[in-house]
Amino acid sequence: MNDHQSFQRFAALAAIISFPLALGNIVLSSMATDFNMEASTNLAFWLSWLSIGADGARLLRWGLILDMLSYYLPLLPVALFLWRWIGPRNPDWVLFYTSCGLGYILVGAIGAAILAAVHPPLISAYAQASVEQRPVLEAVFSAIGNMVYGGMWAILDTLLVGIWFLGIGLLLQGERRLFSIFSIVLGISALLSSLGVILGIEAIAFFLGVIYGLLAPVWALWLGIDLLRKPVQIQTTGN
Repeated sequence: MNDHQSFQRFAALAAIISFPLALGNIVLSSMATDFNMEASTNLAFWLSWLSIGADGARLLRWGLILDMLSYYLPLLPVALFLWRWIGPRNPDWVLFYTSCGLGYILVGAIGAAILAAVHPPLISAYAQASVEQRPVLEAVFSAIGNMVYGGMWAILDTLLVGIWFLGIGLLLQGERRLFSIFSIVLGISALLSSLGVILGIEAIAFFLGVIYGLLAPVWALWLGIDLLRKPVQIQTTGN
């Protein structure tokens, strides 16, 4: 097995493994917030997280760690492999799409790491805080939540991943048609979700954000299985 084949297999396995980790993230985060989906997407409900207690804080922390290890970091080898695979045919466009994909992975992983490190201690401190101290903790919690959920994730990250998924889907139409259609639809959903947040249309942002959150792990699983079943023969130039 040469270098290209081994890395392709590594990227495929990383994509497949990301799926159960994403399910774990969804389950733990839902348990932490009593399965209130709106609490994890609507800015008005964030402060309710401060009252989930120590057990909820632990579940939320592990949910966020799994978020980083499912939606983001496993896609790093996937992005690099797609760049290597499609790049020779469309070098400029693939470089642009891959840059968006890498930006999505980096920004998303940083956001998850920030929340995993900051929110659980704030939740624990809130339970012990006096009435006078709680407004300060609420302000800090809300500011960090707005920064990550409202800015890094809901606006920037969905925009970047929307461009990446849409672009990859367009470039793979001739080789993996069904997957390319799925990638295009998912990319458009992410882009419209980002636009909904920018324009303040909460219903669109919420609905399309949920669609992306549920189907993005399927995108990774599908691609990973497809690469194992039908490995790509990458042309090398020169020896």
